[in-house]
Amino acid sequence: MLRIINKALKESITVVTNMGEVGYLDYKGNPRAYVYAKVLDGLTEAKPALEMLSRGLLQNAAAKAFMSVKSILSALVVSNFGRLVEVVDVRRRVWYERVGYSAPTTGLIGISRDLGRIGIDVDKVVRIALSLHRFSRNGLDPNLVDYGDLDEVRDDIIEVVRWVTEVEGLFRDVWDEGLGRELEELRALLNRQGVKD
Repeated sequence: MLRIINKALKESITVVTNMGEVGYLDYKGNPRAYVYAKVLDGLTEAKPALEMLSRGLLQNAAAKAFMSVKSILSALVVSNFGRLVEVVDVRRRVWYERVGYSAPTTGLIGISRDLGRIGIDVDKVVRIALSLHRFSRNGLDPNLVDYGDLDEVRDDIIEVVRWVTEVEGLFRDVWDEGLGRELEELRALLNRQGVKD
């Protein structure tokens, strides 16, 4: 049985390679596919954030909410790459080409500022997402997080997910029925949390 699975995997890798795929998302080779995949990832990461929130698993929910924002930011960087590199210096442009396109955690504040320079305001959600990231790793340790109680964490998770439900307008060029279905599922989960759009 194991040989059959391995053979199938090898054949599928060969087929994928023959189709021109490289085994990872290539933002330069196919930016549209990259943006689509990251938007889809952002929408789908927000769903388990709400599911975990409803179960009281706040650190896990915070981590998922953070990853959701990170994916959407990566999609924003790539979909606006041409405009971004016009407003940054050469050093920053090289950074975007090498790693910034992936929206690394250590670069999120700078990315939010650069996006703001081209009219896309994500500063608030980025700062909330970073606070959630610290909470996901450290709990309510008063020396390491910005939260005084769990209600504040819950509110921020909800706020991040609400923001994710509003990204459709930022990605009109890749939006399709599949993303629309994911968005509707996310909105339904949000409504079950008692939150109205």
